[in-house]
Amino acid sequence: MQHSKSLLRLLTLLMITCLGHAVLAQNVDDIVAKHIKAMGGDKLGQLQSMKITAEMDIMNMKVPITTTIVQNKGFRSETTVQGMTVVQAVSGNTGWTINPMAGNTKAVALPEDAVKSLANETDLTGLYRYKEKGYKVTLDGEEELAGAKVYKVTMILPSGVRRINYISKDTFYILKIVAQTKVNGQDIMSENTQSDFRAVDGVYYPFASEVTTSAMPGTKMGLKITALEINPKIDPKIFEMPQ
Repeated sequence: MQHSKSLLRLLTLLMITCLGHAVLAQNVDDIVAKHIKAMGGDKLGQLQSMKITAEMDIMNMKVPITTTIVQNKGFRSETTVQGMTVVQAVSGNTGWTINPMAGNTKAVALPEDAVKSLANETDLTGLYRYKEKGYKVTLDGEEELAGAKVYKVTMILPSGVRRINYISKDTFYILKIVAQTKVNGQDIMSENTQSDFRAVDGVYYPFASEVTTSAMPGTKMGLKITALEINPKIDPKIFEMPQ
C-alpha cells in the first residue's frame, strides 16, 4: 500500500511537471503569435528583401549607413566615416569586407565567426515560424523596462547565438534585444533598444534605436532610419566578393 501511494505521488508530480511545461509552452506561443500579428502577421512571410537607409549618431559624428538584405541569402552594409566607406557583406557561408580605415582598400575575407554573425542578419522575419527555422524559444518571466511591462522571451538560433527579446505586454513590439555572439574569437554582448515603430507596406519596423556593445564599452550609438524599402529588386552580385 505504501509503495502504491509513493508511486501515485510520483505520477502526480510528473503530471504536474509535464502540464506545467505544456502551459509554459502554450504561453510563449501565445505571446509570439500576438507579436507576429502586431508586426504585420502573414505579411512577414512575404518579405524577400529589404533596403534600409539610416544615420548613426556615434561619438558626435553623423554616420550614414545603407544595409541591403535578401532573405536567407545575402547581407551587405556600407558605412561612411570621414569620407571613407567600409563595406561588409555575406553570401551564404562566405563573407568579405573592404575597410580603408584599416588600410584595406581591396576586399578581404571575413573571419568565420564574423560571417556566422552577419549571416544571422539575413533573416528578416525574426520569430515568424520560428519552429520551422529550428530556433529554440522560451519564456523566461516578466519584467519592467523603462516603465513598460514586458515578457522576456529568449531565442537561440541554430548558430548558437542567443537573443533575449523584451516584448511589450501592451503593443507586443520588441522593445529591446540583448544578443550574445562571438566575433574574432571574443564573446560580444550587445543591447538594442527599439522605438518609433512605423508601418511600411503593412510590416511594422522600429525607425529608432539605441545600441550599446561590450566591444565599445561606454559608447552609445543612436540609429535613425530615414528610408526603408520592402521587397526592392536586388542584384545578387552585390554580395559577391570583388576580385
